[in-house]
Amino acid sequence: MKKQILKVGTVAIMLFSVLTVQSVIGQETSTTITQEEKEELVNATFTVYGNCGMCKKRIEKAALSVDGVKEANWDVETKVLSVKFSDITFGENNYSINTVSEKIAAVGHDTQFNKASKDDYNALPGCCQYDRPENKKEEHNHKH
Repeated sequence: MKKQILKVGTVAIMLFSVLTVQSVIGQETSTTITQEEKEELVNATFTVYGNCGMCKKRIEKAALSVDGVKEANWDVETKVLSVKFSDITFGENNYSINTVSEKIAAVGHDTQFNKASKDDYNALPGCCQYDRPENKKEEHNHKH
């Protein structure tokens, strides 16, 4: 009889342990989900030059390749890229909007912050080769 009570007690302890572990794991998962839901995204916009739907795909793909960027939407008409990113991830990786801009310039598109290299620009398909903005220099007609 003592052996049966001991076996029942042992099984009860094991069952309680398994249920406790499952309960704790379930709590951790729900806590993590809650934290992710509470993560706020920061929105930034800047000008990116391009022409068409192919440009849109390329620009958005480059922006999304930066860790922490959650959304990217480039408007073909206004040439404005709207980027939503996790401020937490950007901070942990020492990223900035300039990081996103550099990635876009590396695929051939000038931005208001970075100019694509001549080789990267020339590698774009013909329909994507936009009129590049020139750096306007003020003319000085007087002596200094």
